[in-house]
Amino acid sequence: MKNSTRAAGFAAAIGFGVLAAFAQPVQAKDLLAAGLMDPTTDAMTEAGAFKSEGPWTIGMSFPGLGNTWIVQMIQETKFEAAQSEGIEEFVFIEAGWQPAKQVADLEDLIARKVDAIIVAPIAPAVVQKQVEAAVAAGIPVITYGSSEGLLPSAVELNLGGKTFGQQGGEWLREKLGGEGTIWVFRGIAGANEDTLRYDGMVEALAGSNITIGSEVFGDWNYTKGKQLCENLVLSGQPVDGIWFSGADMTRACIDVFNDIGKPLVPMTGEGNNGFLRIWSENELDSVAPIYTPGIGPALVRATIALLEGEQLNKSYYSDPAPITNETLKDFYRADLSDAFWVTSTLPDAEVNEQFKR
Repeated sequence: MKNSTRAAGFAAAIGFGVLAAFAQPVQAKDLLAAGLMDPTTDAMTEAGAFKSEGPWTIGMSFPGLGNTWIVQMIQETKFEAAQSEGIEEFVFIEAGWQPAKQVADLEDLIARKVDAIIVAPIAPAVVQKQVEAAVAAGIPVITYGSSEGLLPSAVELNLGGKTFGQQGGEWLREKLGGEGTIWVFRGIAGANEDTLRYDGMVEALAGSNITIGSEVFGDWNYTKGKQLCENLVLSGQPVDGIWFSGADMTRACIDVFNDIGKPLVPMTGEGNNGFLRIWSENELDSVAPIYTPGIGPALVRATIALLEGEQLNKSYYSDPAPITNETLKDFYRADLSDAFWVTSTLPDAEVNEQFKR
């Protein structure tokens, strides 16, 4: 492993004070386009602390597959890694949403003596021991999501979470005048992101007279979401609005309402082109938080910066304003397929090749 050039070795060679004097902290705009990511702390990594001689092998542990957002995020992540001459091998492993599998995946990456690990935990507590073991072995860990201090990550990049849920919950509260019954479509049971989004929605509705009439887990999946929505509509349960933890489920439910002939109610969405299309075509009243697939490339860029000895803030968050009825036209791409998600880091030529209708 090339870790011998990190921290002590590098500082001994040229003097750590000199290195620190010349290091330029990485700007948030270097990780994602301006306005899409900001630091959440002034705390910085030490200059040169994770510097390693390339070319590098970087491992990424992801919870699992399941929807078009994940597919695009992985595609953008691998594309970004392929552009770096410093990355010799990028090892992507998904755990099938099985905590034990993610634990084993991380242990395998540590055994391979990779130069850095990117991890998106199913839940931080699940992988705490493995992240600690990686750090003890001299492998920097870059976390997708906030562990709230549980993981000794070098850097954490986060998006969605409670803010995602709050944006939808606050919008529904306003649209319904604080009264009525809603249905709640959650993601994958036990996934940290689902819990955070749900908690944000609940907090946004606290103190109102809005009640949750039905709550289901649609796994962020169109097919499962459609079946669940059809069951609810046919059951005749009252509904004044619907909160969704992901746009594939929103799109599915709109299709159900239209197929059955039931008038649409206010529904929350997400920055997925298929949802934006159906929003435009149906004159739906909605709001769409932006959960950018660019988080994957941002994680790769942060990892490269650390291995090159640069300084980063210890945590960043992506919190752009949600898409509204007024800004919908600025995001919807009629020339692209339903599988496309905003905002993408792929070059236009690649977007057109992969997502042209």
